[in-house]
Amino acid sequence: MNIVGLFGSPRRQGNSATVARHFLRRAEQQGAVIRSYYLNDLTYRGCQACDACKTSHDCCVLRDDLTPVLAAVFEADLVVMASPVYYADVSAQLKGFIDRSYSYLLPGYIAKDHPNRLARRKPLVFILTQGHRDPEMFADILPRYRDIFYWTGFAETHPLRVVDVYKPGDVDSRGEMLAAAEQLADRLLRDPE
Repeated sequence: MNIVGLFGSPRRQGNSATVARHFLRRAEQQGAVIRSYYLNDLTYRGCQACDACKTSHDCCVLRDDLTPVLAAVFEADLVVMASPVYYADVSAQLKGFIDRSYSYLLPGYIAKDHPNRLARRKPLVFILTQGHRDPEMFADILPRYRDIFYWTGFAETHPLRVVDVYKPGDVDSRGEMLAAAEQLADRLLRDPE
């Protein structure tokens, strides 16, 4: 199984990255081939709303550091997206990728039963960490992205959410969440969807 990990935090050792690494390490132990991208290290632009991917091309026409990432995710069997919650949403780094994944959609996608260019829906592990300790705060983020990814035919989302991890390294004391990441890797590699 080929897995692509997208790290949306500007901190390589941040809490979301730590949870994602636990998942990816376990998947690699199970025989998966892992490709990871730290989005903050890349230089890229957001979607330009040019619609070239709907008119003259079958992929995003922008050529920057995100181009190979979009291709890798397109070909992956499973995708991991990890982000801290910043200002009530995913990080700008991850949101930039998500917006550019619009290029996966076919022309006229709104009216199509299979709206994208992907061969099949991918399992998506969506990891969110937040410093705020109230689990009701920002609880809308995962369902919102889960719904858009499902509607566009991109992914069947498997969420992992950790609250009350404010400082880098806080998640290290949350063994149950790190174990949950490893257990999810075991389950998805045993029974991919």
